[in-house]
Amino acid sequence: MSEQTGQKPSNLYERKRRMSKKLDDADLIPQHFEYENQYEKWRAANPRIEFDFSVDQSGYIYWVWTFIVVCGCLYNIIVLSVLAFENIRTAYIEKFLPINIAFDVIFFLDIIVRSMLSFYDDGVLVTEFAETRRNYLHSFYFGIDLLAIFPFDYLLIRKTSAAFCRINRFLKIYRIANFIAQSYGKLTQVTISLSKIITACFLLFHVNACVFYIISVNSDTSSWDGVNATFDDDEFLPWPYTPEKITDAYFVGCDGRSDCYNPHFYYDEAREDHLVELYHFWRMNNRTQIFNFSTFTKEYTLSMYWSAMTMTTLGEQPAPNTSLQNAFEIVNTLAGLLLFAVIMGSVGDLVANANAVKTYWQTLMDGLKQYMTYRNLNESLQTKVLKYCEYEMGEETIMKEHEVRDELPTKLYGHVTTSIIGSSLVKSPLFRLSERSFLNDISELLEPHYFCPGDVVIEKGQLCSSMFIIVCGQMVEITDDDEIDHFEGEILGDVNLIWFNNHLNHNRHQNNFISSAFSQIHMLSRDDFFKVLGSYDLKLKRRLCDVAFYLQRQRGELDDKKRSLVENEDMESNLKRLAIDTLDLHDKMTVVEEEFWVSMDTEKEKSARSCMPSSSRSGDARMAHVVTAGECKHASLVRTLRLAVDD
Repeated sequence: MSEQTGQKPSNLYERKRRMSKKLDDADLIPQHFEYENQYEKWRAANPRIEFDFSVDQSGYIYWVWTFIVVCGCLYNIIVLSVLAFENIRTAYIEKFLPINIAFDVIFFLDIIVRSMLSFYDDGVLVTEFAETRRNYLHSFYFGIDLLAIFPFDYLLIRKTSAAFCRINRFLKIYRIANFIAQSYGKLTQVTISLSKIITACFLLFHVNACVFYIISVNSDTSSWDGVNATFDDDEFLPWPYTPEKITDAYFVGCDGRSDCYNPHFYYDEAREDHLVELYHFWRMNNRTQIFNFSTFTKEYTLSMYWSAMTMTTLGEQPAPNTSLQNAFEIVNTLAGLLLFAVIMGSVGDLVANANAVKTYWQTLMDGLKQYMTYRNLNESLQTKVLKYCEYEMGEETIMKEHEVRDELPTKLYGHVTTSIIGSSLVKSPLFRLSERSFLNDISELLEPHYFCPGDVVIEKGQLCSSMFIIVCGQMVEITDDDEIDHFEGEILGDVNLIWFNNHLNHNRHQNNFISSAFSQIHMLSRDDFFKVLGSYDLKLKRRLCDVAFYLQRQRGELDDKKRSLVENEDMESNLKRLAIDTLDLHDKMTVVEEEFWVSMDTEKEKSARSCMPSSSRSGDARMAHVVTAGECKHASLVRTLRLAVDD
């Protein structure tokens, strides 16, 4: 108890200190409370305690995980194929076991990860684990993943031939296609296309080379005597692989003082006819040094060479001798034709996409040249147009701002624009205390404009009807005494969006603004500004007017008269206001007319009831005449007003 009572004063003091701090900070809060910003700040400081086990299929973490799974797929394709070579099977089979187990564990974990993969159902993102698990278990890929990890190779440790039982791991190859699809938003098109071509060609050549070696091992080569071994002569070489087809590397081992040359074969053009004699000559008397290669290196190199030459339809290989060899050659030829067509098409698309921007601007420049020549434009203007095209082509501009705006949803484009110019809007003294939703609405109405060097953006005497944000480029303000440079991120004309009747320059610009570079400027019209402002609380409008009045007066643009705001209304608002005023006037005139006729009836009754002497009848007649004339005068006035109101 003593410890608890001892802590109470400190807690009370801390609570009072926080309350005083809140009261001190209350003066800094704008009049129009930023509910959205304050809610997000509170949510960031007090996050919800929720455990979300879902995995975003477009996220970076899942993309990296898919890459790890793809590495396992490539490992299985390469290693299981290369086990066709006996030297690898006998010497390295046990060394592959830890790697096999590691990738099997990864494939098993991939099932768990894919069961937590979020998905969209009618446009709604589903992240509940029960739903994501049900969606994966009912999919076709769940059965594929189960078959891919089934341990058919459990005899791998006891029997080397059981390694081929891992062939079911090839079923995970569809994850390579998933990885490519996920990479489009994270890598460039050129990188993806080149990687696809290189990887596909290597895997096809590799698997085909392993199949060629298997057929070669099971082919009969006893009828070949190996006389012309080590030489590329298709007439005498057999179709299958033989060790004599590829030899070790021989380097010259004698210097210029030794007898290195055979005097009987002096001319180079005669050496090809005597290759066998030259071969034996160089090997005698230690004239060469041998660089030995392993048996697997020779087998794999020659098989890969045969596969690449055959699948690219280059040929230059010995003719097949058996039906199996003929069938394999036919399949390779057909696959090679298809592969060649795919490679040529992919390379063509790659080159076309790489030069798409350059081709577009070159075509546009040719059309502009023809148009300007046809219209007889002056040389300076033609040069200016071509310089702009060359600048855009050098910058490799693919999409313009208006194209991005047309493709993206309105709100999303507003957020994109806010992220680009948000810091500039916050720095503006007019929008510094505005809430973010107001800035987002303004960003949606910004219009992009492009200017070349020397273009006049704002002319002197022009009404302050727009706000300008320099997204990129540079502008120069020409004053009477000096030139002021304005750079990227600056805002011009924001304070003058709000007009006052006591403005000394009648709300007009007093300086010229000229673009000194290729500039992209976003503009906000005054009508759009007040259109957005009209949907918010009047307190926000009053605060903005106070800030604008203070800044304009500080700049010396206002006189000492009382502040008088020039309201901004568009044509539709003016017509609505005029219609409302007309209806009010019509109702008032109707009431006035009714009161007039009521008063006239009352006067008639009074005059009829009054008893007058006979001597004054002539005076009554004159009075009745005056009343009748007054009635006609007032009645004609009322009818005129009613006709004017009806018109």
